[in-house]
Amino acid sequence: MQETRDGGGKDAGSRPAPLRSEYRFGSFRLLPERQLLLHQGEPVHLGGRAFDLLTLLVSRAGDVVSKAELVAHAWPDCFVHMDNLKVNIATLRRQLAEHDGDTAYIATIAGRGYKFVARLDGADGWDALRNDRQQPAGPPDVPQLYGRDEVAGMIAQKLDRPGYVTIAGPGGVGKTSLAIAIAERMRGQFPGGTAFVDLSTIDDPRFVVPALATAVGVSLGLEDPVAGVIEVLRQNRTLLIVDNCEHVSAMAAAAVDRIASTIPLAGIIATSRAPLRTRHEHVHFLAGLAYPEDQRQLRAAEAHGFPAVQLFVARAKSTGAFQLTDDNVDSIVSICARVEGLALAIELAAGNAAIFTPSALDTALQQGLHMLGRGPRHAPLRHQTLEAALDWSYRLLPESEAVLLRLLSVFAGRFTADDADALFSAGCLDALAGRDALAQLVAKSMVSAESEDGSIQYRLAESTRSYARQRLAAAPERDRAKRHFASRMREWLRQAEQAWSTDSSQPWLRKHRGRIDDVRAAIGWAFGTEGDPQMGVDLTVSALPLWQELSAFKEMLTAVELALGAGQDLAPETTLATVKLTIARAWALTLALRLRPETGAAWSDSLLHASVAGSIEFQLRAVWGQAVHLAYTGRPREALRGLERFGATSGLEWSAAPDAERLLAHIEVYAGRLSSASRRLELLSEAWQGLEDRPGLSRFQMDLCVAIGMSRSFLLWLMGEPDRASQMAMAAVSRANGLGHLISQGNAISLAALPIAYLTGNLETASRLQRQLADISTQENISVWSGTSQFFAGAIEAARGEGLARMQDGIEELTRGGWLTRVAFYRCILAEAFLQAGDMDQAEHCLAQALSNRCLRQERWCHPEILRLAALLSASRGRHADAERFSAKAVRSARSMQAGSLELRARR
Repeated sequence: MQETRDGGGKDAGSRPAPLRSEYRFGSFRLLPERQLLLHQGEPVHLGGRAFDLLTLLVSRAGDVVSKAELVAHAWPDCFVHMDNLKVNIATLRRQLAEHDGDTAYIATIAGRGYKFVARLDGADGWDALRNDRQQPAGPPDVPQLYGRDEVAGMIAQKLDRPGYVTIAGPGGVGKTSLAIAIAERMRGQFPGGTAFVDLSTIDDPRFVVPALATAVGVSLGLEDPVAGVIEVLRQNRTLLIVDNCEHVSAMAAAAVDRIASTIPLAGIIATSRAPLRTRHEHVHFLAGLAYPEDQRQLRAAEAHGFPAVQLFVARAKSTGAFQLTDDNVDSIVSICARVEGLALAIELAAGNAAIFTPSALDTALQQGLHMLGRGPRHAPLRHQTLEAALDWSYRLLPESEAVLLRLLSVFAGRFTADDADALFSAGCLDALAGRDALAQLVAKSMVSAESEDGSIQYRLAESTRSYARQRLAAAPERDRAKRHFASRMREWLRQAEQAWSTDSSQPWLRKHRGRIDDVRAAIGWAFGTEGDPQMGVDLTVSALPLWQELSAFKEMLTAVELALGAGQDLAPETTLATVKLTIARAWALTLALRLRPETGAAWSDSLLHASVAGSIEFQLRAVWGQAVHLAYTGRPREALRGLERFGATSGLEWSAAPDAERLLAHIEVYAGRLSSASRRLELLSEAWQGLEDRPGLSRFQMDLCVAIGMSRSFLLWLMGEPDRASQMAMAAVSRANGLGHLISQGNAISLAALPIAYLTGNLETASRLQRQLADISTQENISVWSGTSQFFAGAIEAARGEGLARMQDGIEELTRGGWLTRVAFYRCILAEAFLQAGDMDQAEHCLAQALSNRCLRQERWCHPEILRLAALLSASRGRHADAERFSAKAVRSARSMQAGSLELRARR
């Protein structure tokens, strides 16, 4: 059940956007009302089903449309096998390709459905390269509100002023519901949508900023995540709701105030029991719902005009047959008055309407308050708090339900029936009593239940969980509850880890990512003073796939180093757990903003542990990661020697390790072994081209098909096939976008698609790719991406007359981060830009810097470019003999590697 405050209803579902009279994409015009598709003015003959499918996909361009929706749209009121959908989609793709084969229009989103990925003319420019992970975390469904229209309008007006609005009031008054309703009302003013940050799921103020970053779609590993949030809000015009700030108010206030001071009209709503007390805050104190203050006898029709009574009646009806009558109206008005119109308290009371008559409920409420003992018995209820209402509801619970409520407070967010089962014994409940208690808590609205993906998910409201945690802190089962919770999370993580090795990556991540707060809580307890270090090690090891799939490498590194420290005391000898931890640590160091000096030693350490443990699988992972580190720090030949040595000593057949062979081929390109790399990549492409999705995607950090396309497309450009290279690079990016995997996206763009688009002179595509890479780098702050993005932003500007400083900044960022591969090549591009601008001294300085690279001999692939640039500079200085000599060397160097593009550039 979806819990609501200030109301009990919600929208029945999202309504499709109305069809436009015309859609334009590529060389096509789609006219839905005329049932007509035109290509360059000529009709394209589509079947009726195919036309219906295309219309729905185009009308929701950029969104994933599920298979069920497509079937329901094209075959209404019919039972149709999914194979019919596949056949019609394949037919539709073929017919579109026959007229415009260079453009991909419909992408398959594995396990989800299909998405129209081409740019619609007249759209906002956010096209096929959009990353689903970049979308903000939206709020819950819009609740039905009672009596809040005027207040919502007032707060909406305040959002037009500089600063932010805090909706303050007691717990349960309806602050969250009101904020969500305001966001829906102002949807047209915020085209970027609404980002919803629920701080109730965290206990530690240090997690406030990560929660903000996650909700907006900014990297958990960003050095300054708040700056990333600010940039997203500035660019996308997104409304930000920061919910339940009271328990982390200092940190929440600092973050929100910084955003508001940087973007005065950002559009921010905070909710808290008390004001945040910052200089940019506009506070609106939210009172309870209006109820009849005059206790004279009312008729039902009169009382129903008050929002508090409307809410009570709506909630009571949801528990069973209930009617507001002249006979029960006095009792209901009395109940609403006793709780002073607090929405949650009204809902809690009305949730018992199926058990008590209104008069009995009114009497029970009065008796329950006397039992609290929180002040004089004659004190009016308006001097009580939501805690009093919760305390009353809690004291009405049978012992088994009260115990279970306390136990369930250990969960940070949603949990399953199996999760609850794992806690029963901590409270001395048997399975039957525990399951019955859970059902009763749901019926009494102490626990909410929602159906998701065919299973029931449970959740405690923030105020209820907070109250129950206070009760648990003084209960005899407290320590047992925390241990059982950690044990359950260990079991859940182990199951997730097993599924990770067999399930497709994207469905796995959608299923498991929501438990990260519970993982944090369990690990925090395990490594705490009253915890269990061995449990902490087990939890950390099993959580590695989740952190890696989330690309939360900074958070992972902190936990891994704790686990490694504890593991040495618990089990000094090398275990498989140690191997996993050391490899995870090395990856976290490698994918940091800047490569640390200890990164190389971390990879050597991980390889040593994997060898001692005798695991070929993890030796391969360690050798693979070490090769990545060596290759991208400018040492491709060392990387090749390491891979080849491992292959020889282990007897590894490269065909049995496609990820490793793909990396070997990629590094061969940098070492100038283009022919060998080409043979490997062609065979890999033939063997793996049709792969839809893979389990354990982050095991080798990239989707295999994306990686093959990335490496092969750059190789094709070097060997003189720019058209094929461009097409393959864009296909790799499209696939990475469909997977929504940031590491795959960032590498495909930075190492293939963006450089190829720029080098082939397609500046429009290059600009689009550069913007996407910049967006991705705010989510996963890896210096090779941000530096490459900045360099090409400058290069594109330089092609239009400016941007040299940005190119220099990009190169400096790459160098500072330790990502030296390709830097010499980029310096050549910068030097040529200086030469075209007439600055000979800067051009020669760039060449000198490229030649000073200590690893330049290992990067043979770019030697022709360095020699070509030396020829250009010599000619510009009038040294024509030197120019001819350097040019001839450049041609010979390129020809010896079969680098056709570089040879052609050298001959110009």
